[in-house]
Amino acid sequence: MTPDEKQLVKGLRRFVDVFADDIAGGPSATTYRVLEVRPSAVAWVYYTALLAWAQDHALIDPVLRAEGEAVRRTVPVTAGGWLAMSIASLCVHPATECLLDPRYSTALRAHQPSDAALERLLEWWTTAPSLAYPDPDGDAPRSITGWMVGDLLQLVSVERRKGFALAQSPCFIADFLLYRTLYPAAAEFRDETLLTTDPCCGTGHLLIRTVETLWELYTTGRLPSPSRGGAPHAVTGWRPVQPLEAARRIIAGVDGCELDPLTAAVARLRVVVRIGDLLHQAGAIRSRRLDAIPAFVPRIAVGDSLLLGKVSKEEYARLHPRLAEIYNPGPIYVDAEAAAEQPKKTTRRAKKKEKKAAAKTTKRVLLQDSLLHEEIIARIQTKAARRRKKAAPLPPRPATAPTEQPGLFGEEVA
Repeated sequence: MTPDEKQLVKGLRRFVDVFADDIAGGPSATTYRVLEVRPSAVAWVYYTALLAWAQDHALIDPVLRAEGEAVRRTVPVTAGGWLAMSIASLCVHPATECLLDPRYSTALRAHQPSDAALERLLEWWTTAPSLAYPDPDGDAPRSITGWMVGDLLQLVSVERRKGFALAQSPCFIADFLLYRTLYPAAAEFRDETLLTTDPCCGTGHLLIRTVETLWELYTTGRLPSPSRGGAPHAVTGWRPVQPLEAARRIIAGVDGCELDPLTAAVARLRVVVRIGDLLHQAGAIRSRRLDAIPAFVPRIAVGDSLLLGKVSKEEYARLHPRLAEIYNPGPIYVDAEAAAEQPKKTTRRAKKKEKKAAAKTTKRVLLQDSLLHEEIIARIQTKAARRRKKAAPLPPRPATAPTEQPGLFGEEVA
């Protein structure tokens, strides 16, 4: 981290301690009480970091920074009122309104610091280091991607690091996964909407890099050979599409899942802002402000990715009662009893439908477990080899049966 980033993290951690003591009742509060209210302190401090990042990139009107200090002193509104209005402005987009959903912001609504403590935090943000920095050289993430603000959640919250195993993937790890999965898929399935899934997406580091890679692929028709990561060669031969069509394909193909509701909400915010920024750079939209970005909601589900789609709704609610109350688009449960009672369709149309669904599944790129990546790539390559072999003319049948026959992958076996 840079010196400014270290100063920022140190200041936010200090305010987490201040807020926890303030909510707990001051110096006389017990250690148990301080630990009990600490998640609320983390939520209040982290929400201000989200606001500062959004204001530094002109996504919303400035309130926390020095530009908004004159307005705050002129209009007689409490510090809590200013923060409430700023958070509301952050939720103007359909994908970010979940930041004020009680099911996502449970800790934020559970306790509120005193107005004096909130005022001290607002004054600190007027001189705190900016979360907007010049574009770095090479492949390092830009500040508009929210990379730093995504890392802040794990840096200021020990509870999330331990309770949800929140440890964001470094930039080079995310790129390595894409080189080993998305590049082979792009080389195999040209001019198609590539489907990707990150089952443990956190605040969205891997999703952001996926969005950027797919944007380059869809808009330019190629992916250059990376300088690191081990990708064998560049991907070419795609037909470039217009920016809005590229955004539509990205929204349709980038999925994620996260166990912690607030973490998933941050991932949605970052993906929306990054797509809006890319559209703005391409001249497809007039501004990258949140109220000017087209209305869409990335498919980033809140839930247990080990159970979603594999257990019944009742069983999932028993295991995760709080998460079961959160709506996620698309079917995520399996009605085991109904599936067992329903007879299997044996019509030609049903078989064709199942075959197409299976083929679609093989194209889905999983972006978290490298072992699964290799398995899927091998399956895709095997299917392609079989199709090519099937299309080739068959050699004449020999007069006598051969003593050897080809194996599964075409090799000669005894």
